[in-house]
Order: sequence, then C-alpha cells, then structure tokens
Amino acid sequence: IITKENFVEKLLEFLKKNNIEFYENFDLSLISSIKLGTKAKTIIYPHNKSEFKLILIKLSKLKLYYRVFGNLSNVLFVQDIDFPIVLTSKMVAEISIDGLRVTASAGVMLPKFCEVLKNNNLSGVEGLLNIPATLGGAIISNAGAFGYSISSHLESINVFSCGKVIKINRNDIKFRYHLSNLTGLIIIDATFLFENKKEYDIIKLSNEFTYKRNKSQPSGLSLGSVYKKVNEKSAGFYIERCGLKGTRVGGIVVSSKHANFFINDKNGTIADFLMLASLVENTVSNQFGVALEFEIEKVGNKDEFNSRLSHPFKV
Repeated sequence: IITKENFVEKLLEFLKKNNIEFYENFDLSLISSIKLGTKAKTIIYPHNKSEFKLILIKLSKLKLYYRVFGNLSNVLFVQDIDFPIVLTSKMVAEISIDGLRVTASAGVMLPKFCEVLKNNNLSGVEGLLNIPATLGGAIISNAGAFGYSISSHLESINVFSCGKVIKINRNDIKFRYHLSNLTGLIIIDATFLFENKKEYDIIKLSNEFTYKRNKSQPSGLSLGSVYKKVNEKSAGFYIERCGLKGTRVGGIVVSSKHANFFINDKNGTIADFLMLASLVENTVSNQFGVALEFEIEKVGNKDEFNSRLSHPFKV
C-alpha cells in the first residue's frame, strides 16, 4: 500500500542523496520574527536557485503538500503543520546586473537587494530598505512603503507552477495595495528595470526613510503591521482611539509606539496573540463599526492553508 509516509520517505532519501539541508520536527518559533510557532514535520533549506528548482520538481512529482515561505516576518503559525516547508530565505544572494536591468533570486532579502542597488547607483526601492522580507515574499504581497512599491519597477518573474518554470510579464500580474494575484505560485527570480541616480541622493533618501521608520515603528519581536488599512486609514488609527495601546494578553502586548504592532515580550504564546487580536477586533468593531482584516498570514487552519497551497495535488 502506498501511503503519504512512503512519499515523505522518498523525499528524505532524495534530500540526503543530494546533500540538501533539511531538518525534521523543526520548531518554527526559532525562525519566526515574533518567535511564535509550532513544529513542522520537515523543513528544507535550498542554498541556491538550482537546489530550489530541484526540490520543487521532486515535491511536485511526489504530490506532497508543501509551502514556500520567505523570512517568516508576517506569518503566524496557529497549528502544527502537516506538510514539508521550503524556505527561500537561506538561499545565497544571486543578483545579476546588466545596465539598468537587475535579476535577483526570490530568496534575496530586501535590505540586501536595496544595498546592492545603492552600490550600483540604481534607484527605485529606497523606501523598502528596512522591510525584513525576501524578494519573492515582497512581490507576492506587493510590499510598499513611503510611496514606493516593489511592483513599480518589475519587468517579469519566473515562477514554478504545475511542475515547470514559466515566465510571467509584469503586465499580466494584477497588483493592488499589499496584494497580488500570485498566491499559489512560487517565485524563482525576478527582473527589474531601475533608474540611474547619484549614490549620494540614494543614501540621503535611504537614511531619511530609515529615520522615519525607526521613529514611528517599535523594535522588539513582532510581525509588523497586524491589520490592513481601513477606509484609507491605518488600522492603528482605530486601535489607538479605542485606548488599546499597551493592552496585554499574557506575553503579547499592543505596542505603545504604534497600535498596529503586537509585541511578544518573549513569554507570549500563539493563544495570547489570537486572544489579543480578538479583543482588539471586537473593540474596534463595537466603537467604530469597522471590521479589521489581518495583513499578516495565519497558517495552520486547514481551509486557510488549502487556499494557498503551492500546487493542487492531494495525497
């Protein structure tokens, strides 16, 4: 009898044979930016694009559930995960530059990407410098800040879908505020067309945005903005006016610096986070009639992760 366990066994044999880094029964809280998580049965770390594609093809052939995550800076794990996870964040920074055209692997961190562009006098993403996301994750969520958007200078992406790599041009992608229609696709790399600018001007802009970010956003363990904008206003606007800054459930607290950030004081739990979220949502709804919607991604609820699976196969 062929079972799911047989396929997982074949996957592990494949990983060992190809000297690909992986861990079993991995504690996801160790790599979460808020230090909350459960155990993943298998976590795989591709070190470059070649390994990444090799793993994706194998997973597709085995028809196993899997998800690709970046830096886990906006992901809340709410239950144990029962599918292997491929993380791109440990991939080497594969970036190639040809004049104004830049191609980078999905696992490149945005701060690293911005730094390379600055060193080559290329401008267009200065406002994204301090976002702790991988390039792939930033594109899927259409990351933006200070009037800059990752999609603005995008030309094309290479994605893995239905067992093969395909190219998608920018004009065929629908981007909205912190949203795209790329859910379910896995970005391998992306190509951009930037503008030339003097290094001094790029540094000046970068420093300005870094100062603004540090002034308005808290440090500490968090997932960034918890909720999306509502009626063109920050969710923090409503949360603060409800007097919820500093509100605590267990080890998770609404930041006193920015009300749309939940901070883990290192003793928080997933249950604390969800209870605080429920309290905040109910209070804002009662006082303003506004329904807050998560900007972060909750992973673990079956219906939620089924809608985001990397391929439609089921075992």
